[in-house]
Amino acid sequence: MEQKRTLSSWISARRYIRDFAVDYAARHGENAAEIEKDILQAKKINHISLNEYEWVGYHDRTEAQKRTMSTLWTRAEFRKTYTDRRYIAILMNKYIFSKVFSDFYGRRCAQASAVDAALLRALAGETGKVVYKPNCKGQGTGVRILPAATESEQEDTLAYLRANSGGIVEEYIQQHPTLAQLNPGAVSIVRFYTVTAPSGTYLFAPVLTTAIEKDISNGCQDALTAMIDIRTGIVLTDAVDQNNCIDYHTHPVTGVAFPGLQLPFWEETIDMMRRAVPLASKISNIGWDVTMTAHGPLIIEANTIPGFNTAQYRGYAWVTDGYGYQPLFDEINDRPFVNNAHYARVLLKLD
Repeated sequence: MEQKRTLSSWISARRYIRDFAVDYAARHGENAAEIEKDILQAKKINHISLNEYEWVGYHDRTEAQKRTMSTLWTRAEFRKTYTDRRYIAILMNKYIFSKVFSDFYGRRCAQASAVDAALLRALAGETGKVVYKPNCKGQGTGVRILPAATESEQEDTLAYLRANSGGIVEEYIQQHPTLAQLNPGAVSIVRFYTVTAPSGTYLFAPVLTTAIEKDISNGCQDALTAMIDIRTGIVLTDAVDQNNCIDYHTHPVTGVAFPGLQLPFWEETIDMMRRAVPLASKISNIGWDVTMTAHGPLIIEANTIPGFNTAQYRGYAWVTDGYGYQPLFDEINDRPFVNNAHYARVLLKLD
């Protein structure tokens, strides 16, 4: 019976790949049999998903470039090998995170269960609002901007906090004017990635993320993402809407251009990352969310299973000469990373 189920699953998977190949070939003017063969080969190399195959433009990469494509599966294998899971709570628990990284947090944070009327007013300050976050969820799930300017708003917010006492409450970040011009109603962020293995720690693939219309900038939801030059802090590319795969040269609401935008306090931001990353050195692959205020950079949060789409988006392949980021994760295959010119715009060694 188990053998029959395995065979049935295999047949179903092959049919799904074949259907995808036919659809992909029709949309891109390619040969369906060639696409199917390419997908099967890709799955042998790095267990690529069909969404990843299309997103990175796998078919159009050279054979050498294809072997450097990082996938969700390859990164998961890397984390299994080099992450000490006893330290995961440092990132997973947002309240613990705020304490461990207090030197870089730049705002007050309290457990929702401890917030009374006086503390709420103090946290709201001149912005008249606070940020609520579930303590252990990611991808922007459950994050809310709560008003607290009037007594009525404060009463409603306190009622919400009593009903959701397991989260944290923070001061609302007042972002730097350069970021505010993109979307004044949502704090824009820079996502950095780090990888730590015995051969060293690397900071790489900085991505600007800004909301389109919502009040939270999150690449998994309503947001645009663009690549940044890690040495200068200048945005290199147009921005892509990851959910609809549409590129934007300018923000569709505010009209601010993405390429050429100089992010503020860039040297200070890189210095902050050099000092902060070692505090989580037992966690091998992290996505760090950072922003800049008028007073300098601060860390918003960090993720142990970071989204990686923009870093290898087919439209931005030129940033790394067409090469992906798998070489950074290949120490599990006894191939320590060797830096080269392909990553000059997007990678720094931290130790």
